[in-house]
Amino acid sequence: MKTILTSVLVMLLSMSLSAQNYSDDVRLISDDGSNITVVATATAEKKKDAEDLALKSAFNCLFHTGIEGLKSGVAIVSAPRKDYDYRFYNEKRYINYIVGSPKTTETKKISKMTRASVMLTINLKALKADLIRNQLALNPGWSDAKAVNATAALNPTIVVVPMMRADEGYSFGAMRTKIENSRLAQFVVKKVSEGFRHNGFKTRDFITQLQNAKTDQVLRDGAQADDATMVVQQLPGDIVVTVDALMNVNGANQGEITLNISAVEKQTAGELAAKSFVSGFYHITDSTTLAGHALNKMGPDFFAQIQNSFEDMVKKGREMIVDLNLSESVTEWDFDQDSPATGDVFKDVLDEWLRNNSFQGVYDMSMSTDKYISIRLNIPLWNVEKNRSYSLSNFQSDLRRFFKSQLGDEYKPGITAMGQKCVVVIE
Repeated sequence: MKTILTSVLVMLLSMSLSAQNYSDDVRLISDDGSNITVVATATAEKKKDAEDLALKSAFNCLFHTGIEGLKSGVAIVSAPRKDYDYRFYNEKRYINYIVGSPKTTETKKISKMTRASVMLTINLKALKADLIRNQLALNPGWSDAKAVNATAALNPTIVVVPMMRADEGYSFGAMRTKIENSRLAQFVVKKVSEGFRHNGFKTRDFITQLQNAKTDQVLRDGAQADDATMVVQQLPGDIVVTVDALMNVNGANQGEITLNISAVEKQTAGELAAKSFVSGFYHITDSTTLAGHALNKMGPDFFAQIQNSFEDMVKKGREMIVDLNLSESVTEWDFDQDSPATGDVFKDVLDEWLRNNSFQGVYDMSMSTDKYISIRLNIPLWNVEKNRSYSLSNFQSDLRRFFKSQLGDEYKPGITAMGQKCVVVIE
């Protein structure tokens, strides 16, 4: 009976929410950091209903679709919750976050409907506090960078792949062959991906991407140096989860599956979590059935461990090593002199650039000579200003632009990237 009532309630919630035709016509008027003023326009049969729908639409855009000109048009909430939205609108909680009285700026009759434009000011500070109090994840750029759980809003993207061994190869083509030829590998990759989705993670469908690849060239590239790491770094996700399923049949013809699951951060291959789940012995030898029993033992603690480890990495940033060298052909300029393009002291400008571009100002360039500079710095995993991830290749691009601004066309940097280390030779 309880299950039936719960199902009915969920259905009613969905029907109620879907019945609201929120408008996307919301314009930003002003933003002072704590409050925003917008004009929202909506249409309904009656003027009062149109005005009320305009108010709700302003909040709906703020929550879920974003408002142009505000935080690069990024919405506040990264993972919508229907129960929160239902209470927020149906109990008219949104009124608590409107500063002063809304002002209807225009009404217009269109056939039998009324279109109303309403100007309102929203208290962002109080609204964000309520979202956090109700444990809604905020999108990057909206969360408080000083808060302990702010990085949870990053909601990393997961890609689940099969474990590959040396005799199988590590290329995308080898992964595709294994998925196509192994019912067990396909099953566990699919089910582990579902597990991550059910626990609030975003996932990329690795199997579909392989099957829908437009050319074999991308998938059939041969293995090169450190191919396993190379392939991991090219996969489409923030975290790569590798799944290995091992079948064991004892003398009594009982079957058992052991699932070894490990998660690494894509850019650095730093391990976030690793755990084994064992099905136990059953009087069956069907591998997918046994794998299902093992998968049932994946509890929330495993997913929490991955999230917490990723958040720790986000808080600390990635460590990067940069070695600056002068080519033997460069004899008329060195690092102790002024920048050829600007006339500023090169090391002073470099120090300032590192201060501005390192994560939380963590960097060190104390080991240097006139022809060599050793730099260690932390770089962020997320560009808050642009609301997008910040990869090692993004850092290398920024570094090239810095050299271009300081060296001009007279000298050119040759940058060789090796994971978290960059070797720069000025030619």
